[in-house]
Amino acid sequence: MRRFVWPVTVGFGDCDPANIVYYPNFFRWFDQATHQMWRSAGYDIAQLRQQTGLIAGPLVDVGATFRATATHGDLIEVHSQVEEWTARTLRIAHQIRRGDTVLVDGFEVRIFARPDPDHPARIKTVPIPENFRALFSSEPVAD
Repeated sequence: MRRFVWPVTVGFGDCDPANIVYYPNFFRWFDQATHQMWRSAGYDIAQLRQQTGLIAGPLVDVGATFRATATHGDLIEVHSQVEEWTARTLRIAHQIRRGDTVLVDGFEVRIFARPDPDHPARIKTVPIPENFRALFSSEPVAD
């Protein structure tokens, strides 16, 4: 599977009063890494929605195991890759590291959807487009 590494410098505002990264920021970085990974592969979710009506990537599950802390000024990396596919979901594995130290192991499960014609305020899952799957089936590392 194609892998992606996204560098992040921990800012002062990312930390709690103890100068430790406040845990929701790791989930924010998962989300940002996912969108950066898609963008680096040439996948434009705004253009997709405009052209096809598909909504790319609503989040349906997320989780994390916290292993070590990070603090203001740390340079960390979010390592991401699609690790599992079903017909309608993809699971993205994320690992946040500071050098060789693993800080967080996490995942996201995302879908593709379109507006539900019977319930306009809702969405319905659709099969994941094959052209999207193909973008993440190779091994190159994007930066």
